[in-house]
Amino acid sequence: MEQKTKRRLFAILPWVITLTVLGAFTLYGSLYKAGYNPFENQSIKSDLVSTMRIKLLEAIEAEKNAVLAITDEESGAFAVKARQATDHVEKNRKEIESIIQQGKYSKEIELVNEFNICWSQYRKLDETILSLAVQNTNLKAQKISSTQCAQEMARFEESLNRIIQRDNKDNQCNGTIMPAYEALTASFKIFALHKPHIEEADDKQMDKIEQSIKSYDGSAKKALNTLSGIAALRDNPDLKSAQTAYDRFLKLTSEVLRLSRLNTNIKSAELSLGKKRLISSQCQEILTTLQGTVQAQGNYSLPRLKKGK
Repeated sequence: MEQKTKRRLFAILPWVITLTVLGAFTLYGSLYKAGYNPFENQSIKSDLVSTMRIKLLEAIEAEKNAVLAITDEESGAFAVKARQATDHVEKNRKEIESIIQQGKYSKEIELVNEFNICWSQYRKLDETILSLAVQNTNLKAQKISSTQCAQEMARFEESLNRIIQRDNKDNQCNGTIMPAYEALTASFKIFALHKPHIEEADDKQMDKIEQSIKSYDGSAKKALNTLSGIAALRDNPDLKSAQTAYDRFLKLTSEVLRLSRLNTNIKSAELSLGKKRLISSQCQEILTTLQGTVQAQGNYSLPRLKKGK
């Protein structure tokens, strides 16, 4: 009797196993949406968040380098790297959001939504900073001032000094020395105001500097007109050279002030070190919390056996 029972059990055992497996798959399908595997997706989510954190750090570092770069080429290259890293984060964000929305973990969904808000602010501000950084207007203004303006000032000084020396050599006091020195003094004061204007961030303060420049320009031109009215200097090549150099210097000064007014280097640095740093930190904190939450969910994905069983 026992042998018959055993034979019957062995005969129906394959059917019992088959029905059990089918039942398990049916239960699994009722619990999870099609295409959603909680065990596999936990590993994917963890990898995505980890990559997002790494790429976010790369984007932040590249953006800072773009702001600090001293040439258009360097700023542009770092801006490209920053945008590439940001695009990578965005791609992973969309992917992990899709996976998390299929799951049933409210904490993960909450953190993704929180990150989306922070990330939107980050990207908008990041693009503003990079667009400003690559223009390098303050650095360009400084370069024009220290090279081209300095060269014209040197020509201006040399020309007027030759007039002064010739006057001293002839032992004549025909009124050239005073206006020549007045023109030199006024022009050098204009040149000296380039630097504070380039470094100034406040528009009102720049207005005051420009008013001073306008006043000194008036003094320089008045002195040059006085020299032009002296009969002994009529058709003098040195005076013509001085006037040409001053006109070029004044034109370059206008370009220096225009570029300085844009203040792209100062504005990008202020945003990068201020508001951008706070938003970046917030995004990083959310990702860190999300990664911890994902890993914690993974620890409870499979049932745990009690000790002794």
